[in-house]
Amino acid sequence: MDDLKRFLATGSCCAEALVRLGLQLRGEENEPFANASAALCNGLWSRMTCGALSGGAMLLAMFDKRKACEEMIPELTAWFDETYGMEYGSVNCEDISAGLRRKRTLCPELIDAVGEKCLALLREYGLYQEETL
Repeated sequence: MDDLKRFLATGSCCAEALVRLGLQLRGEENEPFANASAALCNGLWSRMTCGALSGGAMLLAMFDKRKACEEMIPELTAWFDETYGMEYGSVNCEDISAGLRRKRTLCPELIDAVGEKCLALLREYGLYQEETL
């Protein structure tokens, strides 16, 4: 997704880029909220739960807290675990990225995939209608 690439290229980290995408999709600006979401990046800056997964969950909750928490986030996390957790042994940043070389190549693709999955879920639940960004 071009918008996610632009956010990453201008210094946003994984979770922050996805939150900025959510704000953009909603036609909103909220710099303090976007900046606060950076706390989730790089697995809470401790290489724990993937920041893209956390940021994607936040993106979904921006549209409908109840549907996100009860339905969409469980679907997102199940998809993420099946897609990345199974391959890398966990959903933790440390296990997925395993060093800077893989982080530079894998993470942008992973963030993009999470963004696409979030858009698909938003469309499926009738919360976002535009087809492309």
